[in-house]
Amino acid sequence: MYTTNNVYKLRILTATILFFGITCYGFSQEAVTFDTNLLRSTLLEKLPTENRNADNQEDIEDLYDDLQIAEIYTVNDLTNLIDTYLKEVLIIEKEICTQMLESEDAELTASVSTGTYSATFEDAELIKEGIYFTTVGLIRTMIDLSHQTEDDTDQEY
Repeated sequence: MYTTNNVYKLRILTATILFFGITCYGFSQEAVTFDTNLLRSTLLEKLPTENRNADNQEDIEDLYDDLQIAEIYTVNDLTNLIDTYLKEVLIIEKEICTQMLESEDAELTASVSTGTYSATFEDAELIKEGIYFTTVGLIRTMIDLSHQTEDDTDQEY
């Protein structure tokens, strides 16, 4: 009887440890809602280094607000957004830079599927390198693309 009681307690203890271990594992950093510091570190980790030229803390705070409005609350949500739209946004960026460089106008402008873009002559060197968006600009364009997709899906009834 003493052995049966200990085996029973050991099973309960093992089940409890497994339950909390699995629960804690599922509650990883990806499921954590982010703040501006975690947002910044995720952007630095997931986005190209070339686009980090002009972001400041105020831009990150504004982007944080935009992400909340777009219902992107967790690192996992942000990572999914980036994984889904980064290639497309980089293609758009390349198209923007190409149009600006080929333009015969005195202005640096481009019209692509997501809108019309302009740049100042101070940005000309970056545009020659194929860089138009900052990290914040990349994410905002991804948000726009994700909402266009949702709107297109809604209209297919």
